[in-house]
Amino acid sequence: MARPEAGLKIALVGCGSMGSALLKGWLSLPHLETFWVISPREENVEPFLGDPRVHWISSPQDLPQTPDAIVFAVKPFLLEDILPLYQSLKTLILSVAAGKPLSFYETYFPECPIVRVMPNLPVSLHQGVLGLLANEQVRMPQEAKVEMCFQKLGFCLWVNSDEEIDKLTALSGSGPAYVFYLMESLAEAAQALGFEEKQATSLALQIFVGASLTAQTSEFSPAVLRQHVTSAKGTTAAAIQVLEKGEVKALITTAVRAAFDRAQELGKQ
Repeated sequence: MARPEAGLKIALVGCGSMGSALLKGWLSLPHLETFWVISPREENVEPFLGDPRVHWISSPQDLPQTPDAIVFAVKPFLLEDILPLYQSLKTLILSVAAGKPLSFYETYFPECPIVRVMPNLPVSLHQGVLGLLANEQVRMPQEAKVEMCFQKLGFCLWVNSDEEIDKLTALSGSGPAYVFYLMESLAEAAQALGFEEKQATSLALQIFVGASLTAQTSEFSPAVLRQHVTSAKGTTAAAIQVLEKGEVKALITTAVRAAFDRAQELGKQ
């Protein structure tokens, strides 16, 4: 694969939860040289301005040069107002917004290489999951730039359709929220047993850390590992029986499907 020149210059449009997570992950990568963060309010960018590579600007007209890539990290409903401001910039277009298909971006940037990216929050720690979908204008040099931006942030998966990106939105994009919800629930259960809030939260977090690392390093699947912990007629079996009676697995499947349906709805709005 062709390698781009070192020192990519990136314009990041938006610095909310996902924009900030990406920027935090990027700032630990030496081959990304400059970040122009475009946001109407400087306070959103202020936590990062101690790094000399980060520069806050309020509009694309303030860009000192055309960046190697523009990353749109804004809510999908804002895109129709924001994208026209960038149409004069002929460069690699990257979007982490949910729902909107490649064809939507191609109406604004008909001659540009475009990649839809679906990251999740752990990219800030280089532990993310990222789905990538390219249009036909993306060639090997642009693909190399994309991988320079995202490959070190976690597990990257190139997919072949907008539908697959929407599926990843429901699974990995929203996935950390499902895990945080389970952490929250386990911490509340600990409090119900009498533990103080801080202790309950610490217990829940460490249980998830330990179980995740065990599953990641084990030769066994999560289902088999669960069976290893669940002895017949034991305490774990009593808990699992309650979860199965409540059809928790089916409920999670239904929840992920709802997220997928919503991602597709966003693409039609």
